Formats: sequence, C-alpha cells, structure tokens
Amino acid sequence: MLAASDEARRLEALRQLALLDTPPNDEFDRITLLAARCFAVPIAMISLIDAERQWVKSRHGLDLTEMPRATSFCDHAIRGDESLVVSDAREDPRFRDHPLVTGAPHLRFYAGAPLITRDRYAIGALCILDSKPRTFTAAERHSLEILAAQVMQLIELRHSSGRLHPTSLLPNAAQFCEDLADLTRRQRGQSRLFVMLDIADPDHLPTYLTMLGPRWERDLPTAMIRGIRAAFGEGFPIYHPLSLRFGFLLDPSATPGWQEKLDQMAVHLRRPISETLPLALYPSIGVVPFRLGDFMDKALLQRGVLAAHEARAVGRVLTTARGQSAADDWHDAHMLLGELRRALDAPDQLTLAFQPRLDFRSGLCRAVEALIRWNHPTLGPVSPGEFIPLVENTALMTDLTFWVMDAAMHAIAEFHQKGQPLRVSINVSAGDLQNSDIVGRITTLLRRYRLPAEAIELEFTESSLLPNRTIVHQQLRAIRELGVEIAIDDFGTGYSNLAYLKSMPASVVKLDQSFIRVLATSARDRAIVKAAILMAHELGYRVVAEGVETAEICAMVAGWSCDEGQGYHIGRPMAAEALALWLADHALPAVAVSLP
Repeated sequence: MLAASDEARRLEALRQLALLDTPPNDEFDRITLLAARCFAVPIAMISLIDAERQWVKSRHGLDLTEMPRATSFCDHAIRGDESLVVSDAREDPRFRDHPLVTGAPHLRFYAGAPLITRDRYAIGALCILDSKPRTFTAAERHSLEILAAQVMQLIELRHSSGRLHPTSLLPNAAQFCEDLADLTRRQRGQSRLFVMLDIADPDHLPTYLTMLGPRWERDLPTAMIRGIRAAFGEGFPIYHPLSLRFGFLLDPSATPGWQEKLDQMAVHLRRPISETLPLALYPSIGVVPFRLGDFMDKALLQRGVLAAHEARAVGRVLTTARGQSAADDWHDAHMLLGELRRALDAPDQLTLAFQPRLDFRSGLCRAVEALIRWNHPTLGPVSPGEFIPLVENTALMTDLTFWVMDAAMHAIAEFHQKGQPLRVSINVSAGDLQNSDIVGRITTLLRRYRLPAEAIELEFTESSLLPNRTIVHQQLRAIRELGVEIAIDDFGTGYSNLAYLKSMPASVVKLDQSFIRVLATSARDRAIVKAAILMAHELGYRVVAEGVETAEICAMVAGWSCDEGQGYHIGRPMAAEALALWLADHALPAVAVSLP
C-alpha cells in the first residue's frame, strides 16, 4: 500500500495532467488497437487510477468506462515499476472472485504495464486481457512496457504542448477543439449543450483585483470549478478557453433537470468565495444547444461567448436558439427579426398570456404578469427565449415593448370595466428605459384605455441599470411620478446592493425563481430568501416570490411574510379569456400559515 503522502503526490500528478473524464481520443485508441493486435488478445485498455476508481481513457473489446479501484487489476499494476502478469486469474487469490472473472467476459489473463511520469509516479496502466489463460514471455513483457512508455510520452506531450490553461491547469481552447472533433467523429448528429460562463463583468473585476491581488487568477477559477461541480458533479471536463471564461459540454438526454441545475449553479456561484473573503462571483451563463457536426470548433466557442454576453445583458441564464451552423444561426436570427417586424403588423400572430400573482394576506389575485407569445403561420409557436434575446439590442425592441403595453392595457381595461381592478405587470428592457418617448407613450395609453396609473407595473432586470444609469434613473423617476408601479425583476441574480436599492424609485422586488425553486432542499437559499424579504421590507418594498411551484414552497415564503407569489402552483400563464374564467371559478388555495 502506498504511503499516504506518496499517494497524495501521485494523485496530484495525475490531476495535473487533466486527463480524467476527458472524451475518447483517436491517438490513444490507435495504441490500444495496436496492443490488442500485437499480442493477439481481444481486449486492451488504457486506464487511470483515481482516488476511488479506475477510469478508462481508451478501450478496445470491452465496453467499460470505470470501476471501483478496490476491484481493479490495474491498481495492483501501479504498485511496481515492472508490468504485472496474471497468467490465470481463477488461480490467483487476488482476482478469482473478481466480477469480470466470475462473470462476462470471464477474464483469465491480465498483463498491465504501469504508466509512470517523469517524477516516477504511476498514474495508471496499459493493459491487455484475454478470456483464456496464457503465458507471457519476457520479450512480450518488454514490448508491453515500451507501448506503455509511448502512452505516457503522448500524455506528457499533450500536457506540455499548450493544451492546458497556465493558471487553472484546465484544458484550454486547443484541447476543447480537439475533444470536440473527437466527439463529433464518434457521435455525429447527437444533441449536446455547450455551457459558457463569463466569470465577471467589467464593473466587478476591479474589486476582485483589489481584494485578491495576484491570487485572483487562482482563486476565481477555483470558485468557478467548485460551483460547476456542486451542481453537476464529476465525470466531464471543464474547459478554460479564455482568461475569464469557462465552458463545458452536457448531454441533455443524460442530464435530466439541467435547466434547474444551471439555476442552482448560478446561485452557488453567488455565494462568498471563502469564509474569510466576503466576495462573490457574478458570472453570466449562456447555453448553446447544438448537434455534433453543426459547428466547427472555434465557431462553437464564439457562439458560447456571444451567449454569455447576451446572458449578462438580460441578467439571467440564457439558452440561445438552436441552429445548424454558425452561418445558419446568423441567417435564422435575421430571418426571425424580419418575421417579427411583420408579426407586429399582423392581426393574429402575437398574443399575450397572463400569469396570476397571489396576494398571501388576502388570498386573492390582485396582479398578473403579461407574457408575450408568438405563433408564426409557418414556423408555429416561437419561444420568447428564441426571439427576445435577438431583438433586445435592436431598435425593434421598443416597437415590441409598446405593442405589449398597448395589448396589455387593452386587456386589463376590460377587467376593470367588469369590476375586477387587476394590475398588469409589463417587462421593459434597458433600451426601453433609455427611450425618451416611454413616459409619453405610457401617459397616452393610460388615457386611451381610461386606466388609473396604479393599474400598471413595469418590470426591469437589474442589468437594465448598467448602461446610461443617469438617464435610466431619470426615466424611472418620471414613470413613478405618474403613479405607475415599478418592479425590480429577477432580484438577486445581477448586481444587487444596498446603495442602488436605496436610490431606486421602485416599489416592488421580485425574488428570482432560481432561489425559490430550491427552497425545499437548500438551507442556504432559505436563509438568503428570508434575509432578502426582511431587507426589502425594511426599505419599503413589496416582495414577490417567482417560481412558486409547490404547496410547500408557497407556505414557506408566505410564512416569511413575503407579500405575493407567482408560479405554476398558483397559476400557469393563460389567455385573457381563460384568466377571466380562472378568476371567476378558481378557488385560490388557502395558505396554511399564520401571518402577522
């Protein structure tokens, strides 16, 4: 058994090579195929011995990815400088009860040569196996050791040839491109998600540099890796293609609930970097759905950077529209923008859905959020997640916002006429808040539909405050002076701080659903949400919890004196006609808490 200190150094040497959990690679596969043919055996593998497992980098003849280290042949092979030969595993007390010996493929013969680094640490083995017992000559043993040395030379060559980022020691852009090419050759056409994280926005970077000093290049990547692993676990590589950007690939079919896990990851990353350092990350997270073969490697990286940039602009995790290639995506984006211009003038393509908000004190629905829907005559339903990110930074966004305002006020005026004085919440963008015409438009629409100003609530995300802050604050104050309610949407995901909360002319904060959805399982998030509600109330805000999906969560936030809740447990988005029926016939659930 290795001494604890030697084993720790061996594991450190293994992890510095950044080979664990990387995709299959043709260079390694050619060596395993050569070993199987040279020794006339059905099975050959290149495996690495981690702390608790044997992980297979390359295999021929046996569909095995990993197994417990405790039952590993190769774990015995790394304990000496020479190769290990087991002529008949059934006769060897160490292996006769091994599951691959007693069951399929009923192994009998094993020979493994250790993979030894320049510092003399054995990190794994090149091994050959057979279902028949056999002898192994000294010449064959020497040949296997030569092949193992070739494997180790390849590993160290890859490590030293610019495949790792120099500070994080994670695979860099060159390694990402190679791994993507290997994966595409093997699984072309399969669906994947490329997740890109931009570690910090320019506003926060000076703070990191001041507080961390030279440690920032080490501590920030460490915190980022920890957040990713907390949500998704081990078993896949994390890439560091650019200085402040990290990425990884997910198989959506093998990662159920990946959207919720991304939300959890975002929440985890906003926690302090360490107990002694009250500094949190504010990464933007962009997701690019694609099929293997759709993108050239660098084009996918560029697409990921763009997705992360767009995610920061909207202040939330953003999944981009699927496209067959970068050029096709560019074409599709311009096509959608053109179609949306026409949809604004069409009578029946754009509609609104309304999602109820429950007032916890009265048990009544006093407000709804207006959500745009687009049903294209040939494309069918187009998700807002596809077209909103495309239009947000164009002049078309203002036209779209004013269309929503008009349609929402028209619909809500009909409820008022029927004696149901609902308030409607309308989302606005950073560009809308810089438009000098927004106050006049709101005033005109209120007069047209004979609505009181308090019937309208405008929602904006915290990221909307970043560009032209002075102009945005002036516009918000002018809107508030009309009597229109103002709500901070996705609160907690962007740039929340007490200074800006004190200066905001807003009256409502909407706690982001990434906090609310995990309340049942996350004690940290329960503490954050309770503190946020208390702080917002102290500053005079009304608090709405988004993402109330269960009765348990509904009772929690109501019990913490949250004012309102919104989510599927309360009501799904619905057309105005359905909302009228829902208000008339739906018995709102009583909240089983005692409110002060």
